Amino acid sequence: MSIMSKIVATVLKIRHREYVDDAGKAAEHMQERSLEEDKYYRIPKMLYRTKVESKDMFGCQMVIFNDAEDAERLVIYLHGGAYVNEIRLPHISFCDRLAKKINACVFTPIYPLAPNHTYEETYEIVEKLYNHLLEMNKPITIMGDSAGGGLSAAFCEYLAVNDIPQPKNLILISPWVDVSMSGNYDDVEYDPMLGVEGAREMGKAWAGDLDLKDYRISPMFGDMMSLPQTTLFVGTHEILYPDVVEFYNRLRASGVNVELIIGREMTHVYPVYPGVPESKEALNQIIDILLG
Repeated sequence: MSIMSKIVATVLKIRHREYVDDAGKAAEHMQERSLEEDKYYRIPKMLYRTKVESKDMFGCQMVIFNDAEDAERLVIYLHGGAYVNEIRLPHISFCDRLAKKINACVFTPIYPLAPNHTYEETYEIVEKLYNHLLEMNKPITIMGDSAGGGLSAAFCEYLAVNDIPQPKNLILISPWVDVSMSGNYDDVEYDPMLGVEGAREMGKAWAGDLDLKDYRISPMFGDMMSLPQTTLFVGTHEILYPDVVEFYNRLRASGVNVELIIGREMTHVYPVYPGVPESKEALNQIIDILLG
């Protein structure tokens, strides 16, 4: 574990949000977010490696990186945030770096969030976007972190159910694959970011009328046999670690070509952090996969 990673973990611990541990506080947080979450997202002002723009596509604001005719690949990136919190600067920076490194056009939906919205609206948006990209005849990757990672996996299961072609690659960073949080987390050594009770409460809001173990929100319980080549990243210092390992084992048992990359002593969504050696290594691994 690098010095920078230790610093990041310390900062995350200091900034730990109580609402991830407590259902009541999670409900309060969602009430606060409900007043803000439908506002227009303004792209942060910073030095970018690619052309970054915002467009309205399929009734959704879309942040697009490297929308160039000579882009060789297409990526849909679904951001994390427990289906409640908006996209963050590290997500934007990560997508920009990725688009540059692999000469890809990266589409990042600012998708509707709980508690004002449920999974249904986002599925409609992502399906329309995906079908649009299929017409371009370029390799497609679906990626996501945390909640966005769970959504990415669930959406690919949804594609299989509806006989829609799979993307070439599925890359999941600390994916939230069981919003019911029904696993055993007692052996998790440390997590400065997430908790069980608050996460489950926010998952309920996103699920709407669905059972929390419905595959559309908890891909752990879906049919995985038709998923494409899949890569999982997870840190040992995160509450989701046992679920991601279990998801990996089920993917293997289903015959999926899958790789699990474990960041020892790393925290939640560590590949997305800027300026951390382990994050740079993870990004390079992703680049090798997508260029390979």
